[in-house]
Amino acid sequence: MKRFETDAIVLTTCDYGESDRLVTFHSAACGKLRGIAKGARRSKKRFANVFEPSSLVRVQCREKNSFTWIEGCTLTQAYLPMRSDIEKWAYAALFSEIVLGMVPEGEPLAASFFLHKETLQRLERDKDPQHVLLLALLRFQSLMGYMAALDECEICRRALKTSPKWFWHPARGKLICADHFYPDRSYIALDTGTLALIQYMRTIPLEKTWRLRMRQEMKAPLLGGLLDWFRYQTRREIQSVKVIEQILPSWGISSSIVGSAPVRHAPLQNECRYRTL
Repeated sequence: MKRFETDAIVLTTCDYGESDRLVTFHSAACGKLRGIAKGARRSKKRFANVFEPSSLVRVQCREKNSFTWIEGCTLTQAYLPMRSDIEKWAYAALFSEIVLGMVPEGEPLAASFFLHKETLQRLERDKDPQHVLLLALLRFQSLMGYMAALDECEICRRALKTSPKWFWHPARGKLICADHFYPDRSYIALDTGTLALIQYMRTIPLEKTWRLRMRQEMKAPLLGGLLDWFRYQTRREIQSVKVIEQILPSWGISSSIVGSAPVRHAPLQNECRYRTL
């Protein structure tokens, strides 16, 4: 029997059996973590108010017979100001949904946990939550190893600084110059300055990421492309987007891809996962 304790962020919770709860966390120690809180639905004191999504907790677990049992859980941070703002709360849910779909279970990836924690803190106090979400998703894509080099045209090897306009396919990691672009609604149009800023973001510590500022007109195309990347990798729709579109009709992300809304693609036969060194 193995016992361990770790900081974690609650992703989802659901009923399990007659009185238990199955809780999924984004943990610092072992990536995505699923555990059973025995008797959580009956007890009014033992696990009171600790399993709310996007809460930061300290969880104590034991592993037995291939199951993870939650023996204790202490609330560290509830992010109450964020929960009182429906836009910020929706963005937190969207980021958590992407983490749930992309972070592997049982594999330590402390950098993604600390990014998630920082994102919740920034959403809580930043005046531009959409910008926080964009930076968090860009950083997350890079951490997970899916962001390509973005320094030259994939076809002609033209250098980034030699052209003012580029087209990026976030899902497949392709970057092509205007000379080789053909009408394809899966690509997003970006300028050289935005691409240079993304490149710079990959080289700086996490705490400096939030100082970066994207031009307003670039936010929606980038967010749309990053959401398309998630759909492409997981083959699933993002439920949080539907909620955001209901509460924020002017969000405008769905139509930000070149030509139309994002489409699904079959994986390339020789496609590989990009790694950022």
